[in-house]
Amino acid sequence: MPEIKIPAVLGDRGASTVEVAGSTLGEVFENHAAEHGPGLQNSVFEDGEIKEFINVYVDGSEVSDPDASVEEDSRIRVIPAASGGAIAGRSSF
Repeated sequence: MPEIKIPAVLGDRGASTVEVAGSTLGEVFENHAAEHGPGLQNSVFEDGEIKEFINVYVDGSEVSDPDASVEEDSRIRVIPAASGGAIAGRSSF
């Protein structure tokens, strides 16, 4: 079964890895939502598309299509974008 590595910032119980059935990326997240609630799916998808500031990797390759194929032994990793930097007009500490 494909497995999703869920980062602590998106998980209810910290970082975790969960096996979920599905043959496409979208199916895997739909099945995860049916089994564990919609929290992760709502964090990753909006209007059927992967959100702009979320990166999803399947077996190490970035995927942006919810219809992308997922193999039985695929590893899916969700990485929310990180931001930072200086505020304009302010000096750093």
